[in-house]
This record gives sequence, C-alpha cells and structure tokens, in this order.
Amino acid sequence: MKKRTGILASLSLALLLTACGGQAGGGSAVEPADGAAANGQVTKLKFAHAAAETHPFHMATVKFADLVQEKTEGRVAFTIFPSRQLGDDREILEQTMNGTLDAAAVSSAIFSSFTPVLDAVQMPFLINNYDLEAKVLQAPVTKELLGSLDGSLGLKGLALFEGGMRHIANNKKKVETPADLEGLKLRVVPSDLIKDTFDVLGASPTPMSYGEIYSSLQTKVIDGEEINLTSIVSEKHYEVLKHVTLSGQFPFPAAVVFNAGVFEKLSPEDQKAIQEAADEAAVYVLEEVKKLDEEALKTLQQEGIEITTLTDNKAFLDITNTVYEKYTAKDPLIRKFVEEVQKMK
Repeated sequence: MKKRTGILASLSLALLLTACGGQAGGGSAVEPADGAAANGQVTKLKFAHAAAETHPFHMATVKFADLVQEKTEGRVAFTIFPSRQLGDDREILEQTMNGTLDAAAVSSAIFSSFTPVLDAVQMPFLINNYDLEAKVLQAPVTKELLGSLDGSLGLKGLALFEGGMRHIANNKKKVETPADLEGLKLRVVPSDLIKDTFDVLGASPTPMSYGEIYSSLQTKVIDGEEINLTSIVSEKHYEVLKHVTLSGQFPFPAAVVFNAGVFEKLSPEDQKAIQEAADEAAVYVLEEVKKLDEEALKTLQQEGIEITTLTDNKAFLDITNTVYEKYTAKDPLIRKFVEEVQKMK
C-alpha cells in the first residue's frame, strides 16, 4: 500500500526502531507536491534497495526522493521499494542495469562481481572514521569512480550513501589482535575484496546473503560477522551475538545509481537537480549515521554485548598489504583513489 513519505528530520535510533517494517503490498511513494508540475508531466520512477526501513540506506533514499521532488518542482517522483521487496542487492543491481528498475541504492561491495572500481572505497583500514569519509565522499576522485560505471555497466553513478562503518562481531570471544580471528567463521558480504581481507587476517570468511545471517548465527553455521552497528540493532543480531570489536575496517556505502538510458531521457535541468539531491542526501545521511552509531552502541551495551575498542589497527593493516597489492593492480582508478585518500589523512 502506498503512503506519502515526508522529509526526514534528524532521527534517533530509538525512533527509527518504532518505524513500520517492510510492506508486503509494494513500495512507498513520494507524491508530487500540490501545484507542482503544472503542465501535468510527472516522470514516475521506481527506486529500490535491500535494506530495512530502519536502516540508514532507507533514510538517505527518502531524503533523496524528497529533495528531488523539491528541486524538480514535482516533475520527478519516486516509488521506493525497500526491505528486499524486489530482491537482494545483486538482483536489484541487475534489474537497474537491464532497465527493469530505474534507480537503486546498492551496497558498493556487490559491484565487485561486475567491476572492481568500487572496491577502492573498501580497501581495508583505509577509510576508518567518518570525518575522513566526509572528505572522501566529496573528492573528485570519488566522482571519477562513480563516473566509470557508465562505460562499464550502463549506469549513471550519482553518490555514495553511507550505511555505517563496519566492525567485527561474534559469539565466541573478544577480538583484539589478528590472532584472535584465527579460525572464526565470519559472515562477509559476497565480495572478493572483503573475503580476501579476512582470509589474510586468519578468519574463515563465509559469504552469504544478508537475510540469512540471523538464522546462521543462531544455528552456529557461522561464529560472527563483519557488520555495521545499526544493522546489529535493526536486525536484532544482538540476540545471537556476545562480542563486538569496534575495528572500523572499512565504511559500507551504497552506490546510488540510475539506469543510464533512463537518466539520459531526463531534461538537463532535472538531471542537475537529481545530482544535487544525491550529493545533499549523502552529506545528510553521513551525519545521521554518526548519531545512529552512538545510539546503537548504547543499545548493544544495554543488551549485554561486550564492546572492545580497537585502539591500534597497525597489526591488522600490516597483514593486509598483500590485499592492497592485489587490488590496486586491478584498475588504475583504485590505485589513484588509495593515493588520494592517504593524502587526506
């Protein structure tokens, strides 16, 4: 059932967790404003993502849709399909590539099956705090990464929506050094980069889809996961976890993409408005994620999760040198991105 979605203000995690869950009946619509699009021509577009409605990706998507409506004066309107309604990340990406979907927010890690360039954003321990990430998201080299998607995948890359810095969580032991990871079966996103990272760190990385994690933790198929704090709370993984190490191995953004053909059919004015809206929503959600992480951390402590802060990641970083060598060799843009980010530190 469709519902009007208003512009999101700053929300605490507690408020978000009271929001409604995924809707079986379809997406939520951002309707044209009263008096907007006076000529009656409204371009209605379908936008999907796989995250829950309590997740930062959804917050960013709704903010983006509201800004697009405002900036285009109602000429462009979105129906948003969250919570895996139209499939998981890979399925959503493929639907956007083939034009079944108009636009989407897809975890950057999922792109590795199609192009290596977005692996740059998740090079281990490169971007390990939000202040640095704020600089990176606005950097020309990041726009260059997104721009490369048009030639390789037929997608117009607009921006990156942060979902939360990734950390190590498990139900077996405290993790303070790479040695503590030895043999731990950790769920990882289906990404060669992330799998290779945890391989060299000594863990036993197990790729699986997002929706399988809770039951796999519950049945001991896996010992833990690399994940952002807000997802542990929104998916109630704290019920089947005991330890969280604030390791910050990499950020976890979603790339906001349009089917290139769909984007090209829009007027230059609306294209500009959509790009501006994506950039503004990216800034907005990064600030919200900082607040949500604080709220999530309090919730995890209240739920009895043992929290360990990794104060020195040098031992972890040193071990991942071989990962840097392998992935910077895949595309000159990855090497360029790493070099530019290192200059920002």
